[in-house]
Parts: sequence; C-alpha cells; structure tokens
Amino acid sequence: MSSIKIDDIARLAGYSKATVSKVINNYPGISETTREKIMQVVKKYGFEPNIQARNLAGKKDKVIGIFILDKGGLGSYFFQYTIALIVEKAEEKNVKVLISLIKTSEEKIKIKQLIDNGTIQGAIVIGATLEEPELENIIESGYNLVIFDYKTETRLKNVFLINSNNYNGGKLAAKYLLEKGLKTVYHFAGQENKLAGLEREEGFLDELEGRGIVCKVLKGEFQLEIAKTIFTHMIKTGDIPEGIFCANDEMAIGCLEALAENGVSHTRVKLIGFDNNQISRLYRPRVTTIGYNLDKMAEKAVEAILRLIEGKKIKENIYNGELKIYERET
Repeated sequence: MSSIKIDDIARLAGYSKATVSKVINNYPGISETTREKIMQVVKKYGFEPNIQARNLAGKKDKVIGIFILDKGGLGSYFFQYTIALIVEKAEEKNVKVLISLIKTSEEKIKIKQLIDNGTIQGAIVIGATLEEPELENIIESGYNLVIFDYKTETRLKNVFLINSNNYNGGKLAAKYLLEKGLKTVYHFAGQENKLAGLEREEGFLDELEGRGIVCKVLKGEFQLEIAKTIFTHMIKTGDIPEGIFCANDEMAIGCLEALAENGVSHTRVKLIGFDNNQISRLYRPRVTTIGYNLDKMAEKAVEAILRLIEGKKIKENIYNGELKIYERET
C-alpha cells in the first residue's frame, strides 16, 4: 500500500488539499478537468483513500457525515462554501467526510442508519427547518450531532449548535441603513420556516420599529431568481426604495441584476446582504454585506463533533458567529 498522503497528491496535482479532498469524496461542483487531473495523480501514485480498506488493516478512520436538509439541493453558495470549509477542517485532523443531500423527511433516517452501521460516528446537519420532528427524535436518541442555525428545546450533551447570530445580524443591517438617513427600506426575507430567515427578519423589523420608516417585507426565499423577479416587477411599477436588506447575498445579487437589466444605477439604492459569501466579493459591484467568520464556524463544527464522538465534555453547547459589516460598493 502506498504511503503517499493527501498533501502529496495536492502538491503533485497543483491544487489545494480541500479541492483534492472534495474530488476524493465525490463532492459536487468540481469541474471535470480538475477532477480528471487529480484522479490521474491519485491513480499514478497508488493513493488509497478507501475507508473500508483501512478499517480492515486495523486503522479505523474517524468519519463524520455532512447532511444537507434542503429540497433545492446544493445550489446555494452558502451550502457549497460551508461544506468545503468543513471538509478542509476535517482533513486537517485526518477525519474523513461523507456528504449526503436529504430532500424528504423520510430520508432523515439515513443519519441514524449510517451511525448505527458504523459508516460514520457523528453528523453535522445544515439547512434544518424550525419544525424537525425526525431530527428531534435523533437528538433524543443520543446520537452525536452538530447542527447549524437551529433551536431545540432538548438540552442534551450529545448536541452542539452553531448559529449565525441571525437576530443581531438583522438589527445590525437596520442600524446600517438608518445611519445612511434612509426613510424607505425594504427587506427581502429568507424562508420563514428556517431560523436564519425568521430571526434576520425579526431583528431587522424590531430595530426599525418606531423610527417612522416605510418598510415592506418581500418573500425572496433565499433565492436569487425569486428576488430578481419580485424586484423587477417593482422597478417596472416605480416602486424603488432608498435601501434594501437582503437576508442573504444571493438575493442581493438578484436585486442588483434587476436594477442593471432595467437600466437603473445600483447607486440609487443602498443595498446590504448577509453571509459574506465569496460571491459577494466577486460580483461587480461588490456587495456590502454582514458576515460572520464561517471559517471559525466550520472549525468549531469539526472540533465539537470530534469531542462528542470521543465522549469529551463541552462547556457551552452553542456557538454564535461574530458579526461584522463588510462595506463595499453597494
């Protein structure tokens, strides 16, 4: 068996260790050219990432699962970037990652099954809604879980929560727009059945209350195309506010595209997004946004699930992201 490591494969292929890891773990969103180049090096040097082969040799790997609970799949930049960071942090600790997309309530049983059959030792869950009876059942059954943006009444030692500080983020967005002296500000909200969408909206509206501000809440559902369609209709009817807070960066870009396609300068509207995803930095004009340290959150997620797997105590079973405004061109 070859002694070559993933670091060597990354160096020889000319890609980052995270990219190599994503190819080995069949992570989507990797171009065929990149995948082929990396796999050529893997085959040439006899690199064997196979988990079962190592288990038979008496070297049982730690394997964690990442479960995406979303009917829309992996199209979200937030999901893609979060998964990539978790994979990278896990690789740094020599931990393997299995990625699974769950689109129906019935499929959530996979989390239990994969832990029960030894394929994984614990799970990181992203995209949970406010009502998750199947997930609550898994929590109460004692399975080791780290869950992003979720609230549970069950306070057990086998669960660690990582939240994006959504309510305070909504308030921060409102304060930012108020400081600009704006009197009409609209909010493109996320999905109401998800904690991030609900709390960002609540924080935003609470901060605006009693300020004499004209405000509308529009259901963007965290989707670029939905926000773009709604705002396009508003532009055509002359309904253009002075400021907009979008509950994620993708909706902010949808609004910018609507402005551009209808011949309206982006400078007419003060716009702020949420998440500080890579797309907010790459898009032109670059998007002003509220961000948290997602790298730190991914690190916390991996550290927490490993401590839970190893039966070690965790003082606080919740981590709230530290917020910051990234003021750019919008």
